[in-house]
Amino acid sequence: MDFVSTSLITLTQPSGFWESILNAFRGANGTYILAVILLAIIVRVVFSLFDIVNKKVNMKTTDINAKMKPELEAIQKKYGGDQRLLQQKTNEIYKKYQFSMMGSCLPMLVMMILQMVVFFTLWASLQSVANFNIVSQYENMKETYANVIVLNENETFINRLSEFEDVNTAKLSIDVETDKDGKKFLVYKFEEDSEATKIEFKEFKTNNEIYDVLKKFVIKPATPDQPNPDESNPEGAESADETVTQPEVVYEDTHYNEFIKILAENTAKDYYFETQEGFLWIKNVYKADSPTTSPLFTKDEIKGYLKSFYSEDESKIEEKNDFEGKIFDFVVKGFETEDMGVNGYYILTILAVVFSFLSLFLSNKLMQSKDAQQQKQSKMMYFIMPIIFGIFTFMYTSLFAVYLIVGQLVVMATTPLTTLIVKKWLSADKKKQKESDVIEVDYRRK
Repeated sequence: MDFVSTSLITLTQPSGFWESILNAFRGANGTYILAVILLAIIVRVVFSLFDIVNKKVNMKTTDINAKMKPELEAIQKKYGGDQRLLQQKTNEIYKKYQFSMMGSCLPMLVMMILQMVVFFTLWASLQSVANFNIVSQYENMKETYANVIVLNENETFINRLSEFEDVNTAKLSIDVETDKDGKKFLVYKFEEDSEATKIEFKEFKTNNEIYDVLKKFVIKPATPDQPNPDESNPEGAESADETVTQPEVVYEDTHYNEFIKILAENTAKDYYFETQEGFLWIKNVYKADSPTTSPLFTKDEIKGYLKSFYSEDESKIEEKNDFEGKIFDFVVKGFETEDMGVNGYYILTILAVVFSFLSLFLSNKLMQSKDAQQQKQSKMMYFIMPIIFGIFTFMYTSLFAVYLIVGQLVVMATTPLTTLIVKKWLSADKKKQKESDVIEVDYRRK
């Protein structure tokens, strides 16, 4: 799906590097959460290959530093008063042990830059994917809601309702279908009917058109002693180039307005739950795993996300009339937000912090570094990385939290193997070096 046509705009699906990979994975397995898990595994396995080289350089550097330390301390005592001579003797020791400051730092620097680039670009991409899916879900709910309200204009449907002495006893199912060409249909079936009736969706081009339908069948006209708070701001119609001129819409009572309004609310709610993507205890993976967060999007979130898709004229229209905000109140009217519960319990945040610490601890334990400076830096990372992971999982989409946790699990699983490979590699290098030294000595004897 490259785009979602809505009542006001076209929502273009994020199509960056990471988004394209995620969309391809989602197309293969059906859910974004599985796409994120698969991506996390692939990314961390690839990084483990770089990590082998980085660990080899670090372990080799640590070994050389341990050998050079006594000699460096000795010249420091002997030539400490002459910086030029001290530097000369230091360089001689570096040359003796084939030590390069740049060569020892470069792999670690490259690895760090790559990890930071992947971290922040993937975070931004997953947040973009989450926002898009929240907005597209709402926009489809809004379109569905409006099309159910339009049943007030469907003579066949109204006549069918008139057959009931009490319309509240009418039992019917209503659903939304999409054919292979992308056309949407409203399908309804009364309990007594043998076949369902299919009606093609009405296309709404602007939020103004949807709001006119609401004023026609849902929003009852104001009375002198009770102003209608849902009416558009009359100041918005003063400037024709800043807003849409509001035509007079007369409220029509089909005698079934309230029944159809509740039907529209329930249909929008059913669509939400049918298309909602959850994972384990998390009800909405596009939002943070937090007990202070509702799985349902808020009005401010929807309006904020949609701003980036508005044209300049559309922004002015919305700023003056707030159609989006007014329509939102009707679309989500059928939700009992208190009954929806919370979206999580900070479990992902806790897991991300714990696994981040454990992966660092395991890596350093297996490396067995005796370098004091390196040990000090490692202990700092024990706090820095878990805090960073905690902040991002606490504040942003659960998709990114799952990516971080799966990534750390892969790191813990691969660290023993990568460390073993590095140690074998260094052992082989030392063996070759010894053989080379023996050959050189034998040659000199001859």
